[in-house]
Amino acid sequence: MSDDSKHHICIIGAGLTGLVSACALASAGYQVTVLESTLHSGGMVTSFNWGKSRLEYIYHHIFTSDNLIIRLIEKAGLSDQLKWFKTRDALFAQQQIHPFTTPLDLLKFPLIPLGQRIRTGLAVLKAGRLDNWSELERQTASNWLIRHGGEKAYTCIWDPLLRSKFDKDAEDVSAVWIWNKFKLRGSSRNQKAGSEKLGYLEGSFGLLIDKLVHELIRMGGTLLTGHTVMNISRSEDVSVRYQISCILENCTTVHVKADSIIATVAGRQFAGITTSLDMPEPYRNQIQNVSYKGDLCLILRLKQKLSPYYWTTVCEQLPFVVVVEHTNLIDPDNYGGHIVYLSRYLDAADPLWTQPDNVIYQQFMAGLETIYPHFSPRDVIDWRLRRTRYAQPVIHRQYADRMPALDTPLPGIKLAGTAQIYPEDRGMNYAVRLGLQAARSVYRESQSRPENPLEQSDIMLWLYQNLANTNDL
Repeated sequence: MSDDSKHHICIIGAGLTGLVSACALASAGYQVTVLESTLHSGGMVTSFNWGKSRLEYIYHHIFTSDNLIIRLIEKAGLSDQLKWFKTRDALFAQQQIHPFTTPLDLLKFPLIPLGQRIRTGLAVLKAGRLDNWSELERQTASNWLIRHGGEKAYTCIWDPLLRSKFDKDAEDVSAVWIWNKFKLRGSSRNQKAGSEKLGYLEGSFGLLIDKLVHELIRMGGTLLTGHTVMNISRSEDVSVRYQISCILENCTTVHVKADSIIATVAGRQFAGITTSLDMPEPYRNQIQNVSYKGDLCLILRLKQKLSPYYWTTVCEQLPFVVVVEHTNLIDPDNYGGHIVYLSRYLDAADPLWTQPDNVIYQQFMAGLETIYPHFSPRDVIDWRLRRTRYAQPVIHRQYADRMPALDTPLPGIKLAGTAQIYPEDRGMNYAVRLGLQAARSVYRESQSRPENPLEQSDIMLWLYQNLANTNDL
């Protein structure tokens, strides 16, 4: 039963951002309802059972510099499950796999001239130490990398990296995006060995999602799965501001009322569900003009491992752009086989996006045989394909001016999707930060700030403290 005397808040999307927002506001005593279109919580961190453990549909890891999510994991009582690994990476270029983990690997990389290898290393160091990223806003990543590292280095290394995320828009991506990559990777490197350490939650990051859902419900919140939001309109009930209309799997429609809304969706999705509201044209243009890449992620369970590398960037024209061997971190016995992710970012207009799963699978298998001659499709125990329509916002030049603000022009409505994460790139740490920022904005604007009478757990108390904190995250 909901308490009609409380300020009602609706969160659209039960991903990490939505659940952090929901728990933070529930910890302060608000009445919170989370609406999720699928039947599972987690968003891009959704996991499933494979073998004796759980696994994300899309590969995930965290960096040693990801302080917010590390703290959240600690407060959730999951620190013992957080394991850190020294990883090995590689490039597949000119039909050969090249180690590409340490600065020494770059210096020994044979496919670009020595002078450009040195320039490339210095460019990475320069970008990683740059604090005033605004000076990069007017530059493209391609021009900056060519100027500082050389044409051959760009063609061989950086162009494939950019295309792995932005496909045909790679040449237009802001230099700010590549700056963040250098800075993030550099902050996670072991200073002695020069290699980075990555973290993974043994049992999957789904354990953290489960904990957030449990705490939300314990504090009186509601999670409604299978509820696809179709429209937000002004409520005819004068006691509440908005009505959110949802369609269920059986095609019936239900309505949820709220005083404030946090939409953790893509801008174009947000535009589609707010047509009944009087949205100022400049903001509506902003949310409609942000473009996104979809992601095809094929998960394989194999009889044997492919290589000693966790991450292999593909610098050739193959159907996928990265190979992630998850079981080079986690014991394959947990899953009953070796787990490999193959990922491809592309436009939804690309013909591959609409191909049947088995066609995509066959194309990916052919690509895998090209990289690993010892591999055979007979090694595949089973597989799954995950399609994510709004996986990666395209970060153009001067994105700070293009980015739709979290605080929309509509009173009490916040937009907190991946396009609101900047200058950093999307990631779980920044999803936590965005969730806290959205919740804090609602908290500050609310005329009533209830205090929760229930006993708070460590995680809810931590979220509440961040909610009420006057300092910026």
